[in-house]
Amino acid sequence: MQAGPLLDPYDKDLAAIIEPAEDFTISINYISSQLFHRYKSLYKAGEFDNDYFALLSQSGIGDTEKPVLKVQYLCANGEMQDDKETIWGENIAVVEDFLKNMNRRQASERIYLSFCSFCQGLGNSRLDDVTGALKEVVSFVGAAFPSLVPFTSFGRFAFDGVNNIVNKVLEPRMQSEVKRTDFAFYPTSRDEADRIGEAPLQTGAYAFFFEPVELENHWMDKRGCITKANGEPTMPYIVVNIKKGIHLAAGQVEKNLAAEVLETYGSLSGSPVSTPKNQAGYFQALEELGKSIRLASKVERYFDLRSKGASLSPAEATQLQKVAATLEEMLGEHFFRPTP
Repeated sequence: MQAGPLLDPYDKDLAAIIEPAEDFTISINYISSQLFHRYKSLYKAGEFDNDYFALLSQSGIGDTEKPVLKVQYLCANGEMQDDKETIWGENIAVVEDFLKNMNRRQASERIYLSFCSFCQGLGNSRLDDVTGALKEVVSFVGAAFPSLVPFTSFGRFAFDGVNNIVNKVLEPRMQSEVKRTDFAFYPTSRDEADRIGEAPLQTGAYAFFFEPVELENHWMDKRGCITKANGEPTMPYIVVNIKKGIHLAAGQVEKNLAAEVLETYGSLSGSPVSTPKNQAGYFQALEELGKSIRLASKVERYFDLRSKGASLSPAEATQLQKVAATLEEMLGEHFFRPTP
């Protein structure tokens, strides 16, 4: 496969800019095996039952006090011999109608991404139960929210394991065994001058390295594999994709939205993962909550966009049509139609 040089994320590509009112999805599609092998002594891999490699993400928009936590990957240490191209917990963030109000745009409206890798024991849980629970959450809401594990069919069997994993990220005393990398993207527009030191929010494949590197002489192929021209090993990395559009099914988008609200505002009691009081019907209730949140947001957004009249940007005009179509589907076609 043809490879290309790594590009500077601070350089703006006008064709790749994510405009205000556009949708986009952030996902992970490649994990370097070096992320385990280079740091396994730091992780205390194989010691104190630290037999499982985990990669978690935290993401947020703006000055989020509690970024949303998700599990991106979990496996036995022995499975990290090769790079990973198939990531069962690939979705990091799904953002609809980004940056709704241009008049209030500030630098704080950034997209914050952080990734933690480590090894951890699962307590009384088995790997199959924990991964089974997380994959079941993915099938319902499109992403692996740890807080939803107790409500899966594996719930009580996976409870210890997912608690141990989340605690490793959240407890300060455990940070010496965790490797972390983070980055932020800032909104811009095609006609705005570059802002020095700020990476514009735009589509592309991004390499997140866990140590400082020089971009020169690094090449990435279409799979996400990075090599160096001189043949030397690369520093540990993951590859994250940012694409325009929503890459989840409609029902999953709604449940994902509700899950993010619960995760962000701490509505699930317990620390860090709650024990379910009523497991039956929980995901159905989650979807209904998502629909309610979506309806309120879409109604407000519809009138906001309509009030702009002829000053709508092309992206906003497209978003208005999408919002109107969603409201017609939810409320009936005689409601909400955009004015010509």
